[in-house]
Amino acid sequence: MRQRPDFDDAALARAAHALSQDLGPVEPLLPQPLPRAVPRRSWVGPAAGRTLGAAAVVALLSVLASERRQADPPLPAGTAFVPRYAAPAVAPPAWSETAADRYRLGEAIASARTQPGLREDTLTAGAFAVQEAPFLRLVAAEAAEPDGEGSLFVTLARRAAEAGGLSVARTGEHGRLATRFGALDTVDTTLADPEGRRSCTAFRLNGALRLEGWLCAPLGLLPEPQAVACAVERLAALPGAALSPRVADMLAQPRSAACPPEEPATTAALPTPRKAVRKNAARVRHSRPASP
Repeated sequence: MRQRPDFDDAALARAAHALSQDLGPVEPLLPQPLPRAVPRRSWVGPAAGRTLGAAAVVALLSVLASERRQADPPLPAGTAFVPRYAAPAVAPPAWSETAADRYRLGEAIASARTQPGLREDTLTAGAFAVQEAPFLRLVAAEAAEPDGEGSLFVTLARRAAEAGGLSVARTGEHGRLATRFGALDTVDTTLADPEGRRSCTAFRLNGALRLEGWLCAPLGLLPEPQAVACAVERLAALPGAALSPRVADMLAQPRSAACPPEEPATTAALPTPRKAVRKNAARVRHSRPASP
C-alpha cells in the first residue's frame, strides 16, 4: 500500500514535538481511585411489608363481609334498605288531651293539651269559613321554662297549620298594642284555606302566660287595633282553676279603661218583653130576628 510522503513517521514525530513545545509540560494522566459508594437504605423491604399488610386487611374484611351476609336474612323484594346501625330518630313528645278547666274567653270553645313541661289551652270563637262573623283563636301556653321569642311569622305559620290546615298567604304591617297583660306584638296577615281567605291581625305576648293567635273581622276587613287588644284582655281564669302564682297575678291585672266590661251571661237569658197587640177588629153585633 502506497503512503503519502507527508504522513510518514518522521513527519508525525516532528509535529508531535512541535505541539509539545507549544503546550508546555503536561502531567501524566493517571487513574484516580473512585470514592467508595455508601449503600442507600433499601425501600424494597418496607414497601413489600406495607403491600402484604394491606392485602391481609382486605382479605380479612372480605371474610367478615361474607360472614355478615350469611348471618343476615335476605331482604324481600321491594323492601327499602335500612342501615343496621343507623341512629334512631328522636320523636317529639306526644301531646295528651286534658280537661280545659283553666281559662275562659267569652263564649269561646276551649280545649287543652299537655306534654312534659308544657300546657296549651286553645280558645276559639267563630269559624274561619263564616265570613260574616268574627273569628278569634287564642292559644295560652304555660311552659316550665321560658321560651325564646323567635320570629312572629314562624309562630303564626305554625299556629295556622294547627288550626285546621290554614296557611299564611301574606303578611303586612307590624304593630304593638298595650294591654293589661303587657305589650302585644301584632302583624296584619291574610290567612287562607282551600275555600277562601280572610284578613286578620295576628298577635303574640310573651309573659308568665304566652298568648298567641289572631282575630279576623267580618266581610274581609281588618279588625281595629283596639278590638284586638280588648279581645285578648277578655281572657280570664275559671273559678277554682289551679294556676301558678305568676299566671294568677297576670290575669288579676285590672282591665283597660278603653275596653268595655264583659256582659254577664245572665242578661242573654232574660225574656224579651212582649209588645201589647192592638185589636182593631170591629165587633160584630148580633141582633134578634124580628117576630112575625
